[in-house]
Amino acid sequence: MLVQSVLSLLPLLALVSAASIKGNIAFNDVLPVESLPIRSSVSLDHGLDRVLVKQDGSFEIFDVPEGIHHVETLIPGYVVQPLWVTISPPIPPIAEDGPPSLHIQSANPARQPLPPSSPSLTYPIVLEALGKESYFVPKGGMNILGMLKNPMVLMMLFSGVMMYGMPKLVASMESSDPDLSKEMAETRKKMAGFQNGDWAGAISSLLAGPEEEKPAKAVKPAAAPQSPQPSAPAAKSGGGKKRRK
Repeated sequence: MLVQSVLSLLPLLALVSAASIKGNIAFNDVLPVESLPIRSSVSLDHGLDRVLVKQDGSFEIFDVPEGIHHVETLIPGYVVQPLWVTISPPIPPIAEDGPPSLHIQSANPARQPLPPSSPSLTYPIVLEALGKESYFVPKGGMNILGMLKNPMVLMMLFSGVMMYGMPKLVASMESSDPDLSKEMAETRKKMAGFQNGDWAGAISSLLAGPEEEKPAKAVKPAAAPQSPQPSAPAAKSGGGKKRRK
């Protein structure tokens, strides 16, 4: 029974296209041939299949089925651009066992693979090291602009400017406007209650508003001394005596 089952599946295997992905490493100034690590490999579909890279830089992955596959080159210490490889049936189908077509493009995590109708890279695949892996981050220097963007630094600068410039501003305003100087003196006097702990008195004085000046009382001029006048002779009581006839 098992033999018959396997024999019945053989016609279906002919309908499934499989291909081999071939390529080689292009050596350059970044990655010379003598610097190729022995553990270098090419991974298919994030580790589903993996083959080692030969010392001359060539590699081949066998029996890759149809579909879109992710090919990544793993060279310790170096960065290589990953690729999308699309394997599709032969176009046009000249024969049932004809070689499938391969479409190769750069892999970008930010976008989906392009359709096979788009331009393809060369085949066999040519991979080139873009640069060396570097995990060292240089220590940044002093950034004045970055310090000024810090809210705490801005608060300290504002406080310093106010402590230095406010007394001079108040002094110039007091010298130019006496009324304003007097009003500010009254305000400071009212605010002194908060510093002394007299909250109720300080709040009541603030709510009372500015004190109005009382009009000055008119001073009467001193009366001039009057000279004494001679007193009139006192009238006799009774109108005097009548003359006797």
